[in-house]
Amino acid sequence: MSYNDFEVTFWGVRGSSPTFEPDMREFGGNTSCVQIQIGNRLLIFDAGTGIQTLGRNLINRKKHIDGDIFITHTHWDHIQGLPFFRPFFQKKNTFKIYGQRKSNLSFSSVIKDIMKYPYSPIRWDDMEANLNFKEIDSEDIIDIGDGITTKSIKTDHPDECLAYRIDYKDKSCCYLTDLEHNKEIDEELKGFVKGTDILIYDSNFTDDEYYGTFDKPSKKGWGHSTWQKGVRLAKEASVGKLVLFHHKLERTDDELLTIETKAKRNFKKTIMAREGMKIHI
Repeated sequence: MSYNDFEVTFWGVRGSSPTFEPDMREFGGNTSCVQIQIGNRLLIFDAGTGIQTLGRNLINRKKHIDGDIFITHTHWDHIQGLPFFRPFFQKKNTFKIYGQRKSNLSFSSVIKDIMKYPYSPIRWDDMEANLNFKEIDSEDIIDIGDGITTKSIKTDHPDECLAYRIDYKDKSCCYLTDLEHNKEIDEELKGFVKGTDILIYDSNFTDDEYYGTFDKPSKKGWGHSTWQKGVRLAKEASVGKLVLFHHKLERTDDELLTIETKAKRNFKKTIMAREGMKIHI
């Protein structure tokens, strides 16, 4: 495996629900899905509608596919692409799927239930690939082989959510989507992302939207953060590059470009996530 091969690809960057309005095409309307390719190792983070495009890309390679899928939480915008992920329908493929159990529900039952009658014509048992579920929780460290480890930490979000850090030798990427920030930077979270090459951060709101204005109510308690908090965390944690992610459903391309410009003034190595964007570490 090539030491220099650590590539992050964004297949879905939108939050809440997919959208395909004409003024949202530059950044894209598919929901959360990020691919990390380290040599020949395939890691996928979340399975929103963006995973459908990733699946078509993988199928076109016409090779056996062996991958690890990490789910942050099971809200719709992070799992709604699973029934349409084409590699799941090929016997030759193998996937491990990681995620949290929910109260008295196993992780596997939560995922399988989204494909039950009468909600889906496709049943989980129709999937022909070798699919294995692995339950994980906050602070778990997983050695997935070839010198790659993933770590998890719980974030403040309704029904709970995990953030992930991926380390390979001296390279790393942190995936923090769907988290509500505190007034001050969370020291545990800061330590979790400290020195990472790439920080993918939930920037669903602006500060004005989050805290509210005289004519618009606060979004406190919704379980999301702001680009301003992402910038502050990136600075304090000595992050290499900040990628603003989980774009608000109604946010247009022009609005996202404006936010990107403002964020760069505060932290130069900031970029707004776009569908199809690749970053090499």
